[in-house]
Amino acid sequence: MKRSALAILCLLLLTGCGSQAAGPASEQSECAGDSLPLPITEEALRAVYEEEQQEVLRITAYEEDFLVETGPESRPALDWVFGSIGIRRRLYVGFSGIRDYEILYAGCVRFTTEGVLFDSAYRDFPQSGTVSFSDAWDQDGALVSYDVYHSGETAALETYWAPLDEPSSFGMEGRSEAVLDARVTVTGLEILFGPMSGQDFDAAFCAPPLTEIACGGNVMTITCHDTYLDCMALSQGETPEDLERLQTTGTLYPGCFPTGPLPNGSNRFLSQAEIAQDGSNAVIRLTLTESAGRYTVETTYLGPDDNGPGIRLSLAGGDAW
Repeated sequence: MKRSALAILCLLLLTGCGSQAAGPASEQSECAGDSLPLPITEEALRAVYEEEQQEVLRITAYEEDFLVETGPESRPALDWVFGSIGIRRRLYVGFSGIRDYEILYAGCVRFTTEGVLFDSAYRDFPQSGTVSFSDAWDQDGALVSYDVYHSGETAALETYWAPLDEPSSFGMEGRSEAVLDARVTVTGLEILFGPMSGQDFDAAFCAPPLTEIACGGNVMTITCHDTYLDCMALSQGETPEDLERLQTTGTLYPGCFPTGPLPNGSNRFLSQAEIAQDGSNAVIRLTLTESAGRYTVETTYLGPDDNGPGIRLSLAGGDAW
């Protein structure tokens, strides 16, 4: 009887020891999918991603670690691989291509988007973002596990300030629009667009027209393609009732656009603004002061019923031309 009790006690002790040992082992098995065989090399990483049928766009070494950018290019992801232990974590999955990035420190990456949205192919102005492991902890305080199908950490995108000599292109092609309003602001310019005569804005087309910005010397040229300074209501054969309706809804253009030299001191970055029709394009030329060094563009919605698309150009200081 004593031998039986002793055997049972030993069995319980062994079971207890086994359960304690199983803790770390189970944790390791949970991380098995995250662990890569050592040593970690660029060639070995490419082989792993190819086996998982993930497209590798770029691999950047950082001290003992690696940053892996996977495809497709229209919606890339960033993985951080700890080279000394072979653990990898998904940092980020984007909604637009990544133009460039900078590793700030281990596990922290700052990047700039290309601006083309993967789901609609709409070209927006580039944005900046920073991702790190600070927001990648689960409810138990552990790093989230790597998952090829996981959405990853989506960074909070920030304003991207482009140098003056960097051209940009954004907006939607294939639709004619009219300039409803254009005015100089404290730090730049706002342009509001309206539908052409006989057209309406709806959710599928409520976006600024294709717009290009380029600087030559101290002149910034903003070209809005297929955009007019007149909604052409008077040339489309509308009846007086049509014209009255357009006037009531605020869609009878043109308006009155200030142009020429600006009052001294009214704008730190601009000394002159001009707007003109050039073929099928509306062209705005801004004469910059020596204080201007960078610019950014934000898409906005103003106008009748707050649904008219517009762009807000902002200038900031920095090294000029």
